[in-house]
Amino acid sequence: MKYNSVKIIIAAMGLMLLACRLSDKTISLAITWGVDKNYAQDESTVHDATFEIVNTGTVHLSSDNWSLYWNQAPHDIISHTGSDQLHVRRINGDFYEMKPTDQFSLAPLERISVTITCEGAMIKESDGPLGVYVMGENQNFIPIEDVTILPFSSADQVNRSSDDLEPTANPDYLHEAHNYLTVLPDDQLYPMIPMPKSVSREDSSYTFTDQLQVYYPDSLQQEVEYLTDGLKSAVRRVNDRSSVDIVLDIDPSLSQSEAYQLDINADGIMIKGIDQAAVFYGIVSLIKLYHDSDGVLPAMSILDYPAYAYRGMHVDVARNFQSKETMLRLLDVMAELKLNKLLLYITEDEGWRLAIEELPELTDVASRRGHTLTDEEFLQPAYGSGPDPDDPQSTGNGYYSRDEFKELISYAHDRHIDIIPEVNFPGHARAAIYAMEHRYHRLMAAGDEQGAEQYRLIDPDDQSIYKSAQSYHDNIVCVCRPSVYEFYATVLADIQEMYDEAGVPLTMIHTGGDEVPRGAWTASPMCESYLKQYSEITNIRNLQGHFFKNLVEQLKPTGLQIGGWEEVVMNFDQDDHWQINDAFTSDNVYPYIWNNLWGEQDLGYRIANTGYPVILCNVTNFYFDLAYDKDPREPGLYWAGFINEKDAFSFVPENLFISTQTDDMGYEFTPEVDFKDMERLQRSARSNIVGIQGQLWGETVKGRDMLEYYYLPKIYGLAQRAWEGTPPWSALTDATEREDALNQDYNRFINTIVQKEFRSLDQPDKIYHYRIPAPGIRIQDQVVSIVSPYPGMEIRYTTDGTEPTANSELYNEPFKTAETTIRAKIYNSLGRSGLESQSTIELKDYVK
Repeated sequence: MKYNSVKIIIAAMGLMLLACRLSDKTISLAITWGVDKNYAQDESTVHDATFEIVNTGTVHLSSDNWSLYWNQAPHDIISHTGSDQLHVRRINGDFYEMKPTDQFSLAPLERISVTITCEGAMIKESDGPLGVYVMGENQNFIPIEDVTILPFSSADQVNRSSDDLEPTANPDYLHEAHNYLTVLPDDQLYPMIPMPKSVSREDSSYTFTDQLQVYYPDSLQQEVEYLTDGLKSAVRRVNDRSSVDIVLDIDPSLSQSEAYQLDINADGIMIKGIDQAAVFYGIVSLIKLYHDSDGVLPAMSILDYPAYAYRGMHVDVARNFQSKETMLRLLDVMAELKLNKLLLYITEDEGWRLAIEELPELTDVASRRGHTLTDEEFLQPAYGSGPDPDDPQSTGNGYYSRDEFKELISYAHDRHIDIIPEVNFPGHARAAIYAMEHRYHRLMAAGDEQGAEQYRLIDPDDQSIYKSAQSYHDNIVCVCRPSVYEFYATVLADIQEMYDEAGVPLTMIHTGGDEVPRGAWTASPMCESYLKQYSEITNIRNLQGHFFKNLVEQLKPTGLQIGGWEEVVMNFDQDDHWQINDAFTSDNVYPYIWNNLWGEQDLGYRIANTGYPVILCNVTNFYFDLAYDKDPREPGLYWAGFINEKDAFSFVPENLFISTQTDDMGYEFTPEVDFKDMERLQRSARSNIVGIQGQLWGETVKGRDMLEYYYLPKIYGLAQRAWEGTPPWSALTDATEREDALNQDYNRFINTIVQKEFRSLDQPDKIYHYRIPAPGIRIQDQVVSIVSPYPGMEIRYTTDGTEPTANSELYNEPFKTAETTIRAKIYNSLGRSGLESQSTIELKDYVK
């Protein structure tokens, strides 16, 4: 009897637990979303998109027991139609809400649709709703997994407007664009990427053994450790350099900065460099040659040095967090490509990603995102991060501890890479603002008003109305209050302390300074009072320049180089026209120039000619998060057009006008017409181009695979151009001859990536998720021709309508078929494929 009672109690408890689980999951929705058409109203940039919602749960949905939330590219809502039972709004940034009205009713298995008209266009599957969830009546959130994005197929779905001239990446276009590429033999490839300045070959060779005797001075111990790991051989140090396998040495007589010489002959290998970094680059070259061989290296002599001292990558880990391990993998790639600067974007509107000891709220509050309409305890969802602020799998959550950050900067330093932290002010500061508001209210509640005000970043009475580039209305700090400068000084001091503890010099701080919107500070009582003290500020928009001036003065005692996006050296005149501010040319200020469109194609040259040392970050060549092409399945942004591997490679630092080929809508520039009156780089200012940088912003980057998909293989073009500088073919004055020479060079380059670099990225101990493109297909007179943008990679195809697999027919040459449907994919050595192309005799998959 007692046993039966226990069974009854256990059964009852089980039913209670089951009931609890069911009550949490009884709301279930299936959502279908699709773009009906772009340029929906009188050819203006407006789109219609429709949500269809099916109640797949067991609860009758009413006006008070559910609401829907999601993230999506921020577009202002003009109207919504199809149902008066739903109200839709954009809350802030990319955060949207759909709430039922009083009349709402949706029984199980019923469906409802709402069409939303918004500003702008949407042409990508990655534009669809992300991180969709329901908040139930008990404030429990329920993630919605069943979300379907409808295909983009019609012209007004894949084009942004009727004036969108960018071709859609259909199979026929891809065939035409890449048909000139051919598979090259090994002796026609680059010896490595980046291509060395000078390579001379001899007839002999050197054979590696498992035991290597190496001579080197004590100052190169760290470089020898990298060599040992790269060659995977036992290294024994010897003091006699006369009969050893490898000699490493410092040679100050080499005339070029970072120059090294690598000599390989039958007797051994000599690497000498002007400094430790140069020797390291020689070692990197040797390791590349070793891994491309069978252990027998042909004799050769390489003399090499870079064109630019600053060869950088910028990575945004704030919008979507990237783990320490992911960044270590990136640093490995950068080291192999002789890139030496990593601009780490650790603060943004959507996240603060570095622990600051004095201000724990920055990570307690601002490194977490979850469901909130107040941002008091954590930040609102963004970029599909979801409703749970403690979900360790969400890329909205996370930060680097002090120890993790020190490990990153030490790892980079060992590879002669400087990590430059970016703390972006006065814009893009929403995460810091809300963290410091949390601190303010906590200390006020404790009666500590002085402490509460110490690091506050806003004017609480500011009624200014503005919209940032990412559609926030609350992301600008109040530059008129002293506590903003104290905050910045405290953060920088703690960052400096981390570098000191790691034994790594901090050389530069990047202050951001971009995209402060019109309207900021216009209704701030603090700024109204402040402007009365500084009557020389006649345009309120120049409060940003005034802030930067004060920040420069504050940073001078540190001796740091001061980086900032181009806006930091720009001002507005009385007529609100943009102009260069030359006030900081002698203050160690380095402008990073991203804008080379919209009439500003010469901006980088104008700033360099003014006397500033600039880093060129051109959006049309080096914004790696922009989609590779216009295929709706290809993820990424496209606000400045589309960026592929060749765009990075074809960049010409000293003649931007021939490498800025199209605008954001695909209009082809004619340099002698469109750029006729623009400013050229003065010969005396060439030395002011100090570097080149690739950008990887994080809006669409969800985790390691997506990060690597975006920068691999675009980063190879960046590395080649940063090391080589201006390519020889750019000197050809005839445009057709120049294009032919560029194509020949690019064919060598992309073959080198496929045959050498991808082999390295496919190694079992560290596999990288580089992009594999869709192939091009052309069918004429029943003859099928298939080409790969990456020549030499396997193409597998079917003719029976089935999806290709790694075991499908291997394409070798054009063939004739009576079948109507050809489907093809490109595969790498590990059997991973890219996007599929599908073509028929009658119909192409995507339209122009």
